[in-house]
Amino acid sequence: MTLDEAALDSPLVVAGFFPSMGEIERARLSGLGLRPGVSVVKLMPTPLGDPVECLVGSQLLALDRRLLSRIRVEPARP
Repeated sequence: MTLDEAALDSPLVVAGFFPSMGEIERARLSGLGLRPGVSVVKLMPTPLGDPVECLVGSQLLALDRRLLSRIRVEPARP
């Protein structure tokens, strides 16, 4: 599933990125701490719906909604 399909309050793990995401975007997200294997604790919509706030570990990131469909995630295992 992708990050935009995931439930807002479900803990997730980043599984990877789709090829449609460019190298620059992938490097930027990796630099922010969003890379395969990292836990996504929570997604939070903003009042306007774009960007979407994403709690990754202890960091709160604001991601463009268009990027969410390019990030593959899996449910976190307890």
